Amino acid sequence: MESLTFLSRFPFLDEAREWVRSQELTIIDMLSPDSEAIQARAMERVDDAIEGKEIIHDVRGRSEEEVELLSYPVSRFMVAAVGDQNLIKWFSHHEGERAKVLLEREEPSNVLSIGEELGLVALEHPPNWKPGKDSKRAVTKGVRPQIFAMEGENREYWVRFTGYLPPKRNISGSEWDLINQTMDKGYIKLNRRTYIRILQELVKKKVEDGLYVKMDLPRNPKLREMVKGLKTKVEGRKKRYAPTELGRLTITRLPPCMKQILGMSQAGENLPHHARFAFVTFLHAIGMSGEDIFKVFTGAPDFKEDIVRYQVEHITGSTSATNYSPPNCDTMKTGGICFNPDTLCEKEWLINPVKYYRIKGKPRTQRKTEKKET
Repeated sequence: MESLTFLSRFPFLDEAREWVRSQELTIIDMLSPDSEAIQARAMERVDDAIEGKEIIHDVRGRSEEEVELLSYPVSRFMVAAVGDQNLIKWFSHHEGERAKVLLEREEPSNVLSIGEELGLVALEHPPNWKPGKDSKRAVTKGVRPQIFAMEGENREYWVRFTGYLPPKRNISGSEWDLINQTMDKGYIKLNRRTYIRILQELVKKKVEDGLYVKMDLPRNPKLREMVKGLKTKVEGRKKRYAPTELGRLTITRLPPCMKQILGMSQAGENLPHHARFAFVTFLHAIGMSGEDIFKVFTGAPDFKEDIVRYQVEHITGSTSATNYSPPNCDTMKTGGICFNPDTLCEKEWLINPVKYYRIKGKPRTQRKTEKKET
């Protein structure tokens, strides 16, 4: 049995759930007037997720650890009761961030144990490894694996590539691409930091599971008031950045790839780096203002105003010497972001998403002339 201290740090674990059950406390019990400390901490967890606040974890003493652990199922209950897709994404992202911060402080054995429960078992060496044997290395695109390893970290975490791929899709940067990894017999070599970063994505998924179930609120005036307050805060964040219009963007003219990326963004998903880059350059090319482009990304769980604004201004040339062009269709395919191509996409002369958008804005009788354009 793990200590209460450990379980309060990682309340998403099965053993933490069993500990809560052992206390014979129901959600209704934890929403009673006798459990105000639990309710306050649960509200704080959700508030922090809405505001995207920095992770601070300074729990001391058994009573605070109990409150910390019990607040987790209550906060999940509140998020599910609000029933907002964006809030679910914000909450799971924030809890994943919290897990990452705490995992970075944990003993290696505990990190490995949590990884095993999350389905990402790590080996010290690849299968059939022998001392002195050089591991095989995949061809790279000029990105060295482990370039972001923390100084002094020598421990290797070998994980199956089939376990690596699903969570990796939500992490931006070419250094995470499969082709840029050290591989041996279907296993990928990670260091402590990269292993924990992958675990963060798995925590987010575990936290998110079950939160989309529609929930009927009990007849509890205080609970209803708390849920109402959270709904107001969620709408407040949305309105704070919501664009009044999407500039010159016409949704019906969007190519399938950009429509998919826009839908992912509006659904509160974290976009891969190459998808964000493609979308920003595309929107800039069709005449959308930098401010409206910025607002497209404000619903993302990892949204940070200063970072997103800098990225948009840099890509569009406002603060850099380069005005980047949208990637061509071949590049979109290579990057895995060519989604649901239609018959127009399949035309040999259709080489760029921007060209698709412009052709869709013309009458059919004029579209044939577009074949001659480069």
